[in-house]
Amino acid sequence: MQYIIAIGIFQAMIVIALLLKSRLQSNGDGLLILLVACIASHLAIKFFIFSSVDDVHVRQQMNTFIGFCYGPLLYLYALKTSNNEFVPASRWYFFLPFMLGAIAYFTVGGVLFLSKSSDYRLLTWYNNISTFALLASELCFAFLALRVARRHLAEKVKERKMVERIAACFLFIAIFSVPFFVSPYTNDLVHPFFVRSVVYAILTFLCIMIGYHRLFISNHQDRNSFVMKDFSADKVLVVKEHTLQRKSPLTAQKQQEIWESLENHLRDRKLFADSELNLDKLAQATGINKYHISETLNTYAKKSFYQYINEYRIQYAINQMQILHRKEIPVNVLSLAYDAGFRAKSSFNRYFKDITGFTPTEHLKSLQ
Repeated sequence: MQYIIAIGIFQAMIVIALLLKSRLQSNGDGLLILLVACIASHLAIKFFIFSSVDDVHVRQQMNTFIGFCYGPLLYLYALKTSNNEFVPASRWYFFLPFMLGAIAYFTVGGVLFLSKSSDYRLLTWYNNISTFALLASELCFAFLALRVARRHLAEKVKERKMVERIAACFLFIAIFSVPFFVSPYTNDLVHPFFVRSVVYAILTFLCIMIGYHRLFISNHQDRNSFVMKDFSADKVLVVKEHTLQRKSPLTAQKQQEIWESLENHLRDRKLFADSELNLDKLAQATGINKYHISETLNTYAKKSFYQYINEYRIQYAINQMQILHRKEIPVNVLSLAYDAGFRAKSSFNRYFKDITGFTPTEHLKSLQ
């Protein structure tokens, strides 16, 4: 088993180094690096236990608390890739089981080390509860990540496949481990070390898959765009194939009609207040083709989708500040940010200053 763990640690460290050096990093790659780092730490702790601890009970039952990070990191990666504005730190409470698991892990380890007792009831209690919690966490967050991938990552094929494959690995680990946790008879048929070896092998495979998918598959798909060299300006122009294949762009009149329709929908129905609003949801709500929306925003309004939506959100927040100020009602900036459609106060503050040149607090002081 030590050989499998050692190979896993080595592969994880290589993947982390390659991802950190890669220029293909996307907004969610930091979470993938954290996930691989957690796997490396998990395997490193296990390698130390199997190499240095002689107590068979500890080697077989001392579950590592780091496993509580796997599911939340996958789910946060899915959320981040589906929405660039999402701030993973806003869901810090997903890691409460990890914190509690760490406390329990070191408490049990300390008790066993100091007591030198042959009574392993505390260890058995820790192992049963942590195993159930780990399996429940992996199942729950894997299904949540798959739901996000199916609903919001339909166009981001690379990211959707990444989420689906990582979730599949976690689901397999959970489903494979359930019989050995529920029924004591399975432990008589199969040695516990075999179960752990399979789990460690899957975690090793998971590290390799993440590295291969992010570094090689992404690079290969990026070659679907071809490079034209502008020798006079000494610049490289990247032209996507699908843009060359478009034969009939929207006319200026059609773009104006789409723009006016968008304005009416966002102003009258407050669609911007939806914190999960994306191009697909806007197209569904307005009945306008999402590619036509994107083209109109890019060519007619000279704005990106999120720039357009965030300008509406900030203008709404400014109007609300003025209304509340006139009524002499105290302004809660966090509540205002949520009402405007932002998921975090930090995003609200950043976009507010980018658009107005002032922070929300500075703008409130200017009203006084």
